[in-house]
Amino acid sequence: MSTRNIVIAGDTGVGKSSVINLILGETRALVSNDAGAVTPDETRYPATISSHTYYVWDTPGLNGGTQGNAPTKDAAGILRNLLTRLDKTHGVHLLVLCFRGTKVTKMMRQTYRAVTGICAKLLSGVPVVAVITELEKVASSPHGMESWWTDNKDTLTNYKMKFNGHACITTLSDECHPQTPGRYRECQTAIRKLIRDCSLPPKSASAQRINVVLFGEVGAGKSSIINLIAGQEVAPISADAQVCTLDSNLYSFDIGPTRIQIWDTVGLNEADLDVREYFSALEKAIRLMKELDSAGGISLLLFCVNGNRSPKSMQGHYRLFYEVFGRKQVPIALVVTHLEMEQHMEDWWSRNTKALQQHDIVAAGHACVTGLAGHPKYQQSQDAIRALLTQYNEQGKFVMPQPSWFGWFMKSWKALRREDMIHVLTERCHLKPEVAERVVAFWNQVPLDAD
Repeated sequence: MSTRNIVIAGDTGVGKSSVINLILGETRALVSNDAGAVTPDETRYPATISSHTYYVWDTPGLNGGTQGNAPTKDAAGILRNLLTRLDKTHGVHLLVLCFRGTKVTKMMRQTYRAVTGICAKLLSGVPVVAVITELEKVASSPHGMESWWTDNKDTLTNYKMKFNGHACITTLSDECHPQTPGRYRECQTAIRKLIRDCSLPPKSASAQRINVVLFGEVGAGKSSIINLIAGQEVAPISADAQVCTLDSNLYSFDIGPTRIQIWDTVGLNEADLDVREYFSALEKAIRLMKELDSAGGISLLLFCVNGNRSPKSMQGHYRLFYEVFGRKQVPIALVVTHLEMEQHMEDWWSRNTKALQQHDIVAAGHACVTGLAGHPKYQQSQDAIRALLTQYNEQGKFVMPQPSWFGWFMKSWKALRREDMIHVLTERCHLKPEVAERVVAFWNQVPLDAD
């Protein structure tokens, strides 16, 4: 994994969400003008900083009292659970503690002890840094705001509050009082530098390569996803979807130290393809999986779905690739497209998580995006898909031993009765009966030792 997890913590009302928006360079996290908390649970925001990918995690405010959406104990529990979960999966690479730029108060000391106490029990060696906010009253630039740290450094030391780094900032825009041209960009640069300099390296920081199979229905936006990752148009997009989707293409990208190879597969859509076209698409998908063995195996299946479709409509293609092609051994991540009308694209995932689970669609990760070039959420979407992809590395690729994947595939199906094969294709993968009949007829003609 080359995506770093950055966890933001602090008291209620210190401006954690505003700090996140400053890091991202746009308003994604909900903020409030008063001291009340607006983050009731953990929230994840993908970001790209100097070609490195990050997940920035917002957490409920501590010491919230009656002002917070989550009581102090609940907020601490959410933080503890998040750190535990991340540590067991991809790791925690930096913990950012936010404080308001006043004198060092008792509440600040309590928050520091609470958070570092959690870290001491759960994490080993994770850097903790301080971000001091609301310093526009002290000076007009981060250079002048640094005086807060100079004035309070001895007090922090006396209270045994140790940090691996710090940034003294304001989250105000240049137009806010006092108006200061360039202030926002300087503060953004300061906090991004803090993150770059103090974050732990990813668990797999060396050069690596992952192989990804991108699949989905015709019109789900697979070509747009390829272009989104690349940051330019490298895959053709046509109003006539069949022109672009009946052939597989290989695209390669470098994201940080990760070389990502994506096979854009044929589009599958029983409503738009006739029997011969659907059969051709399935044959090409089978050949693709065989070719991937010679490329070193599959790291990830990336399922591209149209956010305007119901989760039920996704179930057939999910099962076809996960259960049949990947033998349940390759993780599937979902990239949800056509979300440009959502105020917050991640809301789609919150609304549909239960429905996906009800239809047995389990995702190893997800990205909610728009592939519409020029859209205000385009950069956010690129950050999301890049962060998703760089969670996976070359370890654990799925490679079918001899006999080859294709030979195994034929043998496994020949062990079933014809009626059972048709049942699986029609009931679980939602193929049309006439398509399932022809596919079974083809498979029954293939020798058992097919390569």
